[in-house]
Amino acid sequence: MTDYQANAGQTFTPVQKNTQIETLPFEPLGKPEPQLPKLQLNTSAEKKGWVIQSQSQHMLPGISAEMLDWFWANMEKGYYLWAPGSHKRFNWVKAPWQYGFLHSVHMISESVGRGFPVFGGEGVEIHRLGLDYFPFTSALEHVLVEGVFNDKNEFVDMTVHMWEDCLGGCRHITAAVANPAVSEPPRFIKEMLEENPDTQPVAPSATDHCEYEASRWPQFLPALYNLWKDHPDPSQNVACNLTVRKTGDESWEYVHDNPAVILER
Repeated sequence: MTDYQANAGQTFTPVQKNTQIETLPFEPLGKPEPQLPKLQLNTSAEKKGWVIQSQSQHMLPGISAEMLDWFWANMEKGYYLWAPGSHKRFNWVKAPWQYGFLHSVHMISESVGRGFPVFGGEGVEIHRLGLDYFPFTSALEHVLVEGVFNDKNEFVDMTVHMWEDCLGGCRHITAAVANPAVSEPPRFIKEMLEENPDTQPVAPSATDHCEYEASRWPQFLPALYNLWKDHPDPSQNVACNLTVRKTGDESWEYVHDNPAVILER
């Protein structure tokens, strides 16, 4: 029996080296009012020598926390709408419905500008991480932590998203955190350097990529979520709740397990 492939109708892995595709014009979203405090690394992250590469916050009009929870477990349905022209590849390596949310892994690549080599090359694995990796002293009500490892299984860097409902939509924060002490870069960086030895890879976190992504959520996510919200098959429409609760001065845990979907054979 062939397992169901969560690809929302995608029939092939798209061409990833089409670097001449333009992105759409966009207006950066406004910030929450009042603005949220700047993120600070917690004691554990500081001891490990991790650094904050970037952080930004947004007011997402018309978006609910429930929509964003759903989005992270069903990314194949909207990844190319999230940053049109920039997002080049998406596939699940370990799909949430099969492995549970915290054991899920996806593979992506994305462009950071016309003519630049595609960041991620043929694809970089993004691992969902537990809250023991959460690097900050404060959190919003919902949290996602996901990161990249090298061939030695050393943590290289992570992206953190946090969000919560507010009047008119959602408050949202995203940040990139890196481990400068890593002994070697991940494989996709080494491959990019081999293929383009005269071009230093530009990471999306060093551009306005996160602003482009955030600006797109209000454009497509409510409609996409509403199309899928009553779909009855939990292996195709994966439920997800990423609410967290505080368990100590600098520690949190997920309220819900978000396990794999058990199917009858």
